[in-house]
Amino acid sequence: MRVAIIDDLSLCREEMRKCLYRYLEENYAGEEPVIKEFAGGEEFLSCFVPEVWDIIFIDQYMTGISGIDTARKIRETDRLVALVFVTTSESHAIESYGVRACGYLLKPYLYEDFARTMDLAGLDKVRSARFIRMEQEKILLHEILWCDRDEHYIQVHTDKRGILRFRNSFKEFADMFDTYPQFLNCYKGCIVNAERVERIDGLDFLMDNGVRIPFARREKKKLETLFNSYLFRKEREDALL
Repeated sequence: MRVAIIDDLSLCREEMRKCLYRYLEENYAGEEPVIKEFAGGEEFLSCFVPEVWDIIFIDQYMTGISGIDTARKIRETDRLVALVFVTTSESHAIESYGVRACGYLLKPYLYEDFARTMDLAGLDKVRSARFIRMEQEKILLHEILWCDRDEHYIQVHTDKRGILRFRNSFKEFADMFDTYPQFLNCYKGCIVNAERVERIDGLDFLMDNGVRIPFARREKKKLETLFNSYLFRKEREDALL
């Protein structure tokens, strides 16, 4: 999860960071967020790239461009990122609807207030909309079944678009999945999406579309451990939500 915190007060940014880590630990065990802090709207917009962030927290009253104007600039090119205002006044709550904000948190706030705002922010939708970008293609994570290597090409097997092929380093490609626990290194040159695995059957991953992905006997114990750990995290998330 890529998170931006825009606030000109470092103490406020730190408080937000602490609340976010606690919320993810309590509700999405195993989620490792990438959090970037910005001291103002101009600083954020100077390096803003659409479709990179999952959720952005914005203070309204900052030196320079206001929070609501920062949000308007964001919405010019990114319609989907989740925006949450964190401010000292209710006076801009109506304006926040104009930029399709999914949350409005009043300072000072307790952790319970933060958690309630996050519950309403629709993080499940944010997570299901995650994607990777390969060349000119955007690939949703949940549509990936498995990935493997064919000589100098990477093959991404999907359930709706067939096999997508890219000429790239497999190591660089695999690094893109480091923060996503559902992607398991099946063997050298093969990555399996555990979300799409029905079960381990002998020396195969049985995918939800009936395809079997084989692995070496020497890898079985390790892969069973990784797969069972993923299932535990998933069950825990479902129980908490």
